[in-house]
Amino acid sequence: MVKVSVNRYVSRRMETLRIEIEAGTRRIREKALNILEEIFRAAARVAKGEIEHQRRKGKMVHVSLKERHTWLRLAEQAAQTMKTIASNFNEQEVNHQLNELEKLINEINAESRQSADKPATSPLKEVEETPWRTKRPKDPSLNVSKAPKT
Repeated sequence: MVKVSVNRYVSRRMETLRIEIEAGTRRIREKALNILEEIFRAAARVAKGEIEHQRRKGKMVHVSLKERHTWLRLAEQAAQTMKTIASNFNEQEVNHQLNELEKLINEINAESRQSADKPATSPLKEVEETPWRTKRPKDPSLNVSKAPKT
């Protein structure tokens, strides 16, 4: 009969498990950081104004200043989540921060729906409608386009 130390067997299994958990956690952390970095870069591009239009309901619509501010908050939240994941991998804390990111995305979608439902207004149209720019009715006696026939 072969003598096998149960203590050694269990300790080797524990060591193997720790290595696998560490490697698995490292892979999960790297994947999460890559995805969050993509989210951060996209949000930062919209916040900076590099992306000026967004597709809503099949139409390209201008991104408003309020929406840019929300995208900036989204980029900030993504950066904070990246920092948390890089420093320690606390699943509950990461889930909480991911929920915050999701809330911001839902807020952006809600703003997008509201602005897509509004009719598009042109700044030039607003200028034309101001009282000092309204057209006055023409006086027929002042019509200079018709020259008298000689």
